[in-house]
Amino acid sequence: MKIGLLGKGTIGTGVFNLASKADWLEVCKVLDKKIEASCMVTDINAVVNDHGIETVVETMGGLHPACEYAMKALENGKHFVTANKLLVSTYGQELLAAARRHGKAFLYSAACGGGIPFLRNLMAAREVDSISSLGGILNGTTNYILSSMRSADLSYEEALLNAQKLGYAERDPSSDVDGLDTMRKLMLSCAVGFNSFVKPEGIPVRGISQIDTQDIEYSKAHCCSIRLCAYSEMKDGRLAAYVQPELCRLNSHENATVSNLNYAWYKGQSCGTMGFGGQGAGMYPTATNILADLKAIESGILYMTSDKCSPLQIDNSRQMRSYYVRLESGFDFPEDFIEESCVSGNQRFITTRAMPVAVMFELLGNEKKAFFAGKEVQSC
Repeated sequence: MKIGLLGKGTIGTGVFNLASKADWLEVCKVLDKKIEASCMVTDINAVVNDHGIETVVETMGGLHPACEYAMKALENGKHFVTANKLLVSTYGQELLAAARRHGKAFLYSAACGGGIPFLRNLMAAREVDSISSLGGILNGTTNYILSSMRSADLSYEEALLNAQKLGYAERDPSSDVDGLDTMRKLMLSCAVGFNSFVKPEGIPVRGISQIDTQDIEYSKAHCCSIRLCAYSEMKDGRLAAYVQPELCRLNSHENATVSNLNYAWYKGQSCGTMGFGGQGAGMYPTATNILADLKAIESGILYMTSDKCSPLQIDNSRQMRSYYVRLESGFDFPEDFIEESCVSGNQRFITTRAMPVAVMFELLGNEKKAFFAGKEVQSC
């Protein structure tokens, strides 16, 4: 297979290096700002108009010009493979429509889980089983912060700084710590697992930037750890989906997922729960998943969703969860949902009864001085 590579940053370099060792792959052209070799170009047209190139691999990141380049590739009769979760979660429907229109592939296994073969296995399971739920720890930055806060007794700020020094967190970590990166990966998982397109604004998200050492101490006292988890469930034709911190039991797969590792799972009616753990990012893990997509194209696999994929609204009103909550003592939390409550200084600590997830997000989803975590992880 002859490919054109868009971008030669970390992931692009990984793809280039692995492709150079694969006798079934040839990198014909590389689009980048700098010309460092004869195969490198600065004009997208030099890639998409090259009749020898069968597949375009995008590793640039971002929305623009990645979206325009993707459309050009498909319209010029090229298969398109990407690891760009922002691109797929934002313009996935349009790109899929263009790919089907031109009879070309649109694959993005590496966009969720990096090197973990999660979406590919989820897609295969969907063809022979009915997927009832899915989720997991889908962001290595937040997982490093949360696990190191507990293991090394660090504050949130100290753990975040360490993550930035190690290259796990960006200078602006908001996409990770606010849960947006996890939400986008959950969107892709819903598309593949449930054949359902979900709009980004449809999934409620609560990140970890409000966490405090008091919350870590609470988790220790209750033999748990805190992880940022994604969860989605299809039941009676209704799709529930949300991202929030969770209190995970010490014998759970989530608790065993430490440092910057990821853990993704799905549950089928016949196969039960299947979990996948490993590096959710990085040069060669992600590049490996990209090459697996290229091999899939050779096998005739062109799409990750069926032609029956349809949009669905998120409904979390029937998702019942109990919560640990920490907020300012003056906050008027509804008494009907409170099981236990105590006040320490200006902080109030609450354990709730089972309550709708939708209600919790209505109450505290935008409250900057509160932290909450679900009390059980669904996959345990």
